[in-house]
Amino acid sequence: MDLTIQQNCPSCGAEIELNEADRLIQCPYCEVNNFMVNRGLLRFVLPDKAPVHIDRREMFYAPYLRFKGNIYYCTGTHLKHRVIDTTQRGVNSSVLPLSLGLRPQAMRISLVTDMVSGSFFRQTVKARTLLEKVSQPTVHDSEKIKASLYSRAYIGESLSCIYLPLYIEDGVLYDAVINKPLAHGGSAESLQKKSDRYHPGWTPHFLATLCPHCGDTLTGEHDSLVLSCCNCHSSWEEKQGGFHPISWQRVVSHHDHMYYLPFWKLEVRSTGVEMNNFADFLRITNQPLVVQPVHEQMVLSFWIPAFKLKPKTFIQLAKNMTVSQRKLPGGEQTMIKGMHPVTLQRTEAVQALKSVMAEAALNKQQLLPLLPGMSFRPLASDLTYLPFFDRGHDFVQEQSGLSLAKSVLRFGRSL
Repeated sequence: MDLTIQQNCPSCGAEIELNEADRLIQCPYCEVNNFMVNRGLLRFVLPDKAPVHIDRREMFYAPYLRFKGNIYYCTGTHLKHRVIDTTQRGVNSSVLPLSLGLRPQAMRISLVTDMVSGSFFRQTVKARTLLEKVSQPTVHDSEKIKASLYSRAYIGESLSCIYLPLYIEDGVLYDAVINKPLAHGGSAESLQKKSDRYHPGWTPHFLATLCPHCGDTLTGEHDSLVLSCCNCHSSWEEKQGGFHPISWQRVVSHHDHMYYLPFWKLEVRSTGVEMNNFADFLRITNQPLVVQPVHEQMVLSFWIPAFKLKPKTFIQLAKNMTVSQRKLPGGEQTMIKGMHPVTLQRTEAVQALKSVMAEAALNKQQLLPLLPGMSFRPLASDLTYLPFFDRGHDFVQEQSGLSLAKSVLRFGRSL
């Protein structure tokens, strides 16, 4: 479930409401678009109901790390996956709640800015520790599958920090959201030693949505990670605080009213398990296809959805599209209507490669133990939009015949 965030428009200052995944900020008042750039963890704060006599400059904020995303792990002869949405305490403390529960989803949270006075507890729990904790197999899986862990990947992940407001009154530490006492005998002096004031680097900054090439307006949807220029037909992604061009193409259809879904086409070489071309991939995964000379001439490419989906659908679509890649023609760089937004970063697509190998393998008992020694070296990447027929409840890919339910695609926008 997405978080609801209150944010001031960076152009006119009006208060607007965003979803957690929003990057293209479209102000309904001044109608100016800005692209939000993260400088690390996005930091939010829960609304407080502290008594009016409590000085906001003397309040404290305890960090909670929130992880949301899909986790894939290969163990034994299985590729397992889970959807995770959790908050965990970011400081070592026995008096603070272990988790924020449903508070972040039930309340309108705000980005931490210089308007939030008070002191912020220093985070003592590393984000990597949280990821390893939440990615552990469930008790049921642990009992069912007692085998080595060969691979683990985090796809579509979102890691942020949510602060719980606190205050001290008469030596009692209170949860400022519900004004409930948490511990007795506390002192502001002892908590100050574990805290810091607001740091300017915590607040995201914004980029004007102008094409760096021609100066026209870049377009996209609220959760787009790649913006497009319809004037010079270029695509741009944010990197290191600026827009950088990316290689892209659209496979042209001879039919009207097609819908185009984006895929990261990743050309790679593998070591550990040597794969130099598409024929090697077919042989190693034991695909029920006759390896032909044309396969030997094809570069090894993985076709990973550039949009979020349920974990099972995501990995199956990536596998099926990769296996069917011979049917996919080249494209051209022309923008048209009906192009789905890119909501999954290229770096996360790279993380999915071992999971795609595991999903594609017919003999998992043979392939999965090889995954720890396997590594991929990217040679090239390309964002490719593939045409899909609209069949009512489903989208059907024109060249391969693969289908995707519209409801699954809509649900992916909230992951």
